[in-house]
Amino acid sequence: MSPWIGQDPSSVKDDAPILIIGAGLSGLLLARLLTNSGIPTIVFEASSATRSQGFSISLRDWGYDEILAALGDIPLSRLLRGVAPDRRRGGSGELDQVIRNNATGEVLIRPDPKTMKGIVRANREALRSWMADQGEEEVDVRYSHRLVEVSGEPGDVVAKFENGSVHRGCFLVGADGVHSAVRAQIIPQVIPETIPVVVYHGEFTLTHAEFDTLLRPLMGNGNILAGIGDDFNTPITMADVTSTHVHLDWSYSRNARIAGPDEDQTHIDPLYIPCSTRGFSSKSPTLPLDALAAELSTRSLAHPWSEVLSPERILSGDYKIVYWTSRCVTVSHKEEMTSAAKSSGVVFVGDAWHAMPIFGGEGGNHALVDAVELWEEIVTAREYSSEAGLSHQGVNSFWEIKAAEKYYSRAFARCQDAVRRSKQRFQVLHRPMSQWKEIQKKSEMMLKLMEKQQQGKEVTNPNDRDAAVAVSATA
Repeated sequence: MSPWIGQDPSSVKDDAPILIIGAGLSGLLLARLLTNSGIPTIVFEASSATRSQGFSISLRDWGYDEILAALGDIPLSRLLRGVAPDRRRGGSGELDQVIRNNATGEVLIRPDPKTMKGIVRANREALRSWMADQGEEEVDVRYSHRLVEVSGEPGDVVAKFENGSVHRGCFLVGADGVHSAVRAQIIPQVIPETIPVVVYHGEFTLTHAEFDTLLRPLMGNGNILAGIGDDFNTPITMADVTSTHVHLDWSYSRNARIAGPDEDQTHIDPLYIPCSTRGFSSKSPTLPLDALAAELSTRSLAHPWSEVLSPERILSGDYKIVYWTSRCVTVSHKEEMTSAAKSSGVVFVGDAWHAMPIFGGEGGNHALVDAVELWEEIVTAREYSSEAGLSHQGVNSFWEIKAAEKYYSRAFARCQDAVRRSKQRFQVLHRPMSQWKEIQKKSEMMLKLMEKQQQGKEVTNPNDRDAAVAVSATA
């Protein structure tokens, strides 16, 4: 909900800009909302403007509803026309949420469309561009600005960059991800935790005809072909579409096998790379593609996973393959964040303070909600501060501190609970096939139960009632 109170926020006497470090999802959305509100804002991004993040993410209704409302009650259809991976095929980012056995292709879980959670797919790069375009005034993004130092206090924050430039602002937002340079300086005690899981990610391209032959029969109009194995996953996802080709990703994920104190980790699990700083790509000689191909050769995969994840394709060089090191960032106490804001004039959004594993996490959604909630609190606090004639300089600077306190009061529990759930969700999605078979039976019983309820029939079978409880707990 838009927090307009009546006075133009740009009338606040302090005209120093808000500095945002990081042009990811949360940084760009926050900058767009602040710019639309007439608040001077500059975004600084370490990478060049040509860097692409073309993979797709899942947007949940509680996330995209916040974005659309904040941008002026934009309809969902308009968002999907701009960001859905399959938009150029006439699609709308559909996600059927069906889970299949990747050894047979059979459906394990098929949610009832009437009760499915609202989830759509979005191309990450398209989403960034779309958000940046939702306003009359262009968002000021400065690329190739790698932060080296932050200093100052609320109302007067100084950011120094590797290229020699120095910028002063009234407030600084750390939106620079799991490896946040801002966090390393302001709250260095908060260190990313490596999660002991294995996730390999590959990119490939098919012509439209090849896609229709290989993947369309099982994927249908959806954007994900979710394949589940015995303790491992092999999802195939649509990333983007051009007039001639369909760009896709595959993932291979499982729990890591951890070596004992006297064992060699490489020998125990050659696919697990716990010490990677930012992950390895297929260009790196240290990426164990031979071991990956060997392990995949032992998996009894059905069509089309057997073609996409064949050992021959893995070793052919046709794929761009990346090892994703899964990390979480957790903050123990809200006071750590509010204290940092009061002393330094710095606040955090997104992965910089609540990173979640890429596989099974909801980090992008929470990052976007962060941006909306912080924007609302900034606008409200600036307006109140201006009306009350309060100071905007130094330790007495009111609105920066008030906005940070109110923002963290709203966001802290939401985000930290989500980090905890994201760790659990990886385990839920990587379980023995015997457990998936049990869930399949309960799911089928649940659907029969719902049909009876819709027909107005009394539910007398205790197995039906048990199924309802079990499916709701494991879905």
